[in-house]
Amino acid sequence: MNDAFEREWFAAFLRNSASPADAISLWCWSVEIDVREILGAIHVPTLIVQRTGDRWVKAEEGRYLAKHIPGASYIERAGNDHVIWGEGSDRLIDEIQSFVSGTLPAAPGERVLVTILCVDITSPSASADGRDLRRRYVDAICDQVQLAKGREIRRDANGLLAAFQRPTRAIQCAMAIRDSLKPSGLAVRAAVHIGECEREDGDLTGTAIDQAVLMLGQALPGEIITSRTIRDLVPGSGLVFTERGGTETGGVPGAGQLYGVGAASA
Repeated sequence: MNDAFEREWFAAFLRNSASPADAISLWCWSVEIDVREILGAIHVPTLIVQRTGDRWVKAEEGRYLAKHIPGASYIERAGNDHVIWGEGSDRLIDEIQSFVSGTLPAAPGERVLVTILCVDITSPSASADGRDLRRRYVDAICDQVQLAKGREIRRDANGLLAAFQRPTRAIQCAMAIRDSLKPSGLAVRAAVHIGECEREDGDLTGTAIDQAVLMLGQALPGEIITSRTIRDLVPGSGLVFTERGGTETGGVPGAGQLYGVGAASA
């Protein structure tokens, strides 16, 4: 920050990287994203380096990350620059090199961060014909999950649970399922949440699944609902989120506000 040439170069870099409208959009997304609920799901060696005089990212923020990411290493270095190549960058590179070349900690248990999709056919209701119709379309729902590169966890006569690597895939799959069943007269509801799961013998269990099931109970026929964490992870996806009531999820960790989700209108 004390080098006039560097300041001019960086200002030109910023001006050439985005239009004013794009810069505003990026800024809005960045201040809305909140991933605090899933920091505990990071199970890789993590190094957090903080400059004490950084006015863009406060030292308290770096300390928060270090506290909530399991086993994270935290280093505070003197200096005022925010950019990684600024003041004291040689020492910073030394810290990174030492961290990367050091001995890796023992691998934790098989825990994975996944997006859970919970889908339920809600109509027709109680008649034998209705039950047969629902069962007939569960296979079609599973086909949509496979097309979206999801993984079926379990199913019953009314719907299924599936896991995805990406939140947008899960939401798009839920929309495709809903749209494909409309001509049959069947209505579906769906819930999407992200969190840690335990993987054992090919099966997934965990609070993310429990919460998705509880969230599903608050979805109306034809509705797709998500947690706030999902909303915060998909900025720029073209999806539209609408805040709604019904946040009670039985005290499962990471509950928070629920959102209805749909595609942006053309």
